[in-house]
Amino acid sequence: MLHVGKDKSLQAQIFDQIRTLILDGRLQAGMSLPPTRLLAERYQVSRNTVMIAYDRLVAEGYVESRGTSGVFVTAIPPDDLLLVNSPHGILRSNGPMPAQSGEPLLCFAGSPGGGEDRPTIDFWVGRSAAGGFPLRVWRRIVTRCLSGNSQDLTDYCDPAGLPQLRKAIADHLGRTRGMHVTTDQIIVTAGGQDALNLIMNLLRGHTEHLCIENPCYAGASMIFEGEQLQIEPVPVDSDGIRTDCLPSKQRSLIYVTPSHQYPTGVVMTLSRRLALLRWADDTDSYIMEDDYDSDFRYDGPPLTALSGLDRGRRVFYIGSFSKSVGAGLRLGYAVVPAIFSDDARLLKAKMSNGQSWLEQSALAEFVSDGHFDRHLRKMRQLYKSRRDTLISALRTKFREPVISGQDSGLHLVWRLPKGMPSALAIQMKARAAGVGVYALSSGGAFDFDGTAPDDALMFGYASLTESKIVEAIEKLNEILRGMSAKAPA
Repeated sequence: MLHVGKDKSLQAQIFDQIRTLILDGRLQAGMSLPPTRLLAERYQVSRNTVMIAYDRLVAEGYVESRGTSGVFVTAIPPDDLLLVNSPHGILRSNGPMPAQSGEPLLCFAGSPGGGEDRPTIDFWVGRSAAGGFPLRVWRRIVTRCLSGNSQDLTDYCDPAGLPQLRKAIADHLGRTRGMHVTTDQIIVTAGGQDALNLIMNLLRGHTEHLCIENPCYAGASMIFEGEQLQIEPVPVDSDGIRTDCLPSKQRSLIYVTPSHQYPTGVVMTLSRRLALLRWADDTDSYIMEDDYDSDFRYDGPPLTALSGLDRGRRVFYIGSFSKSVGAGLRLGYAVVPAIFSDDARLLKAKMSNGQSWLEQSALAEFVSDGHFDRHLRKMRQLYKSRRDTLISALRTKFREPVISGQDSGLHLVWRLPKGMPSALAIQMKARAAGVGVYALSSGGAFDFDGTAPDDALMFGYASLTESKIVEAIEKLNEILRGMSAKAPA
């Protein structure tokens, strides 16, 4: 909740926070702000308060209102940013971000525009199929958990997580990701972002330099930019992160998404994985491996995780049940090398007294009794069908589309051919027609140097039926025809 200052009104505080996010590059041109009603409910303020703040942002040129489509960040020329003074000196669009005193106003996990303003057919990235949640099995397990010892509901859990859940996770990782870990190495968290925060805090004293994929997951970039360390963006190509561009500086920490790079979707090749591990050894560095949606691989056998190849020396693994079971559970986990397990448990105890016992207990039984594996097989078939429908529709309507990220995960990326409008322009036009497709900058991705061409559209297909996917691509084809016809010669 927003806190009222002594000398500033609520609308001024909202204005200042959003303005700072824009000037720091956290909110980039074309990204949408939450609807006024959603933001008012989240921070428990009146809707008029938020509307006044938005009106001031519009008046000063930071955002623009596009009618029913929503409110969007405008492009601010880099030269203008140099004229903006801050208490820390000159703000630059690609400089380090000052620490935020409050939580960010935008949540990258949710659809831009909020529930009531979502497009009719929305390809928002990371959303799973609502009807796919194993409700009947889950209800039966929860009922059984509640019929047991009521003391579990009144006692505090182990801050590191319920032992039987950590054991179930360790067994699952051994079967599916080639990882041989003990329960002591697993720390249960409130989702993947929480695990990322835990590891960052754990390694702060061991890190002198930060590296990250470029482009990358915006949630990771926000955490890195909050550190008082130099950040080295490392480019990504069709084989994953460019290991030949890794810095030679000692005691670095790098964040990667090797199984389904976010946002491009490419899979890091084995040679790149081995090269990355060699680099970590040579430079006395550590790796954060975010395996956010690796449970869904459609073509080829499962891949051994970096942590499995590393044998528990330098890789810190981040996993989540948000994509595989449901984001509403708010359960994820970190796997740390054994030498860090005691420190990780102590740090987690300082951060919180652990996650909810009921959800942990139910999930432990769900995984250990085989329901999780059966659920994954069912969802892989469903998501593969939807992925195939999307690819077929794109190939039918657009000649030889260049697609990446289709081998696994819940989203893919279409690289627009030359001569097409920008991805952001297509996103805005499609949204007005009730179709949500997203440029990288709007899909929870971040580009550190800001020079990448705006020529990629992200499609999160998991939550849409096959018929809706076909309907959306037909509409998108009509939209692009209309945009091409209106384009100047």
